[in-house]
Amino acid sequence: PRNGLRGRHPPRCALGLIAGVTYALYSWAAHRLITHGIASRAAMGTIFGLGGLLLVPVLLTTGAPLTNSWPNAAVGAYMALVPMFVGYVLFGWGLAHVPASTATTLSLLEPAVAAVLAVLVVGERLPAFGWTGIALVVASLAVLTAPTRPAPRQQQAAAIPLQEAAARPAAAPTPERGR
Repeated sequence: PRNGLRGRHPPRCALGLIAGVTYALYSWAAHRLITHGIASRAAMGTIFGLGGLLLVPVLLTTGAPLTNSWPNAAVGAYMALVPMFVGYVLFGWGLAHVPASTATTLSLLEPAVAAVLAVLVVGERLPAFGWTGIALVVASLAVLTAPTRPAPRQQQAAAIPLQEAAARPAAAPTPERGR
């Protein structure tokens, strides 16, 4: 192609896959901490506090445009407080109440909500392909999070005698029953 992107898509896809795997590991680890008795606020605070410390060198080497302007710094502060702090404290609360797979699956709504807010608040234009993507995300999440239907009553009634028979201990052989 003329845009100079030839051969660059596989590395980009690999980085996307790595990001997805690390996010899944983060969700799993945070859920594990929370279900093993660590308060969700403490778990999330520790994870993001350590992550923040690891990002300080990045800020020091690349953050001049962010820190040299009050409007840029205000946007940075907003991003740190609202989406990161409040968002991930609430995500930690969710991890304490639902399985990590459910919380992570539901977090897939984040880009769809961001796109809709960009349209409604900022006046962005979303092409038909974007609206289709949002509809697919919402439909997929509806299918994945829908409660499963219990078995019909006849199947449940038929299963009870089998379960009771399996739970009874086997009778020892007696002279009248034979061996």
